Amino acid sequence: MLAMTAHKLYGPKGAGALFVRRKSPRVRLTAQIDGGGHERGMRSGTLNVPGIVGLGRACAIASAEMAEESARLAGLRDRLEKALIEKTGALVNGAEPPGCRMSATSGSPMYGADLLRGVTREIAVSSGSACTSANPEPSHVLLAMGVPEDLAHSSLRFGLGRFTTDADIDRAIETVSLTVQSLHTIYKQVKNG
Repeated sequence: MLAMTAHKLYGPKGAGALFVRRKSPRVRLTAQIDGGGHERGMRSGTLNVPGIVGLGRACAIASAEMAEESARLAGLRDRLEKALIEKTGALVNGAEPPGCRMSATSGSPMYGADLLRGVTREIAVSSGSACTSANPEPSHVLLAMGVPEDLAHSSLRFGLGRFTTDADIDRAIETVSLTVQSLHTIYKQVKNG
């Protein structure tokens, strides 16, 4: 099965799709809402035709631009990661094995919540996915990848997309680097009393 939502590829919010393979093995679903019996009894209600058309158009655009956009985003991600590694000593979550990761995300374990608070005044980053933003626990995905709990707690997630520019990457590098320098100085002063 494949579940998808349109807004993840710049389509309208509130539209999505569920692909169910018919064989090898056959997947049998149970309706969650009973009613008019649409779609062979699998759902009821009126279709969101504008949303469906928008999802289809977003898929067509993504398909047409996928190779070029993936290469562009991988270049931006690599530049961001290289600069943060050089300037701050950042580590990258999910870098191994090479070629087995999305081009649009990057993680940097450094200074935890203090770094997140410092950089979010200037750039939009997170410590995990939007659906777990209210959860203070470290990312279960990072833990499953074998990232130690202390590093999982102090990871930043940078999301790059269709509208990310070179200037955005420059600003992110500068913001994170300056924040890390500031935190390093503060931590050193606190330690030395």
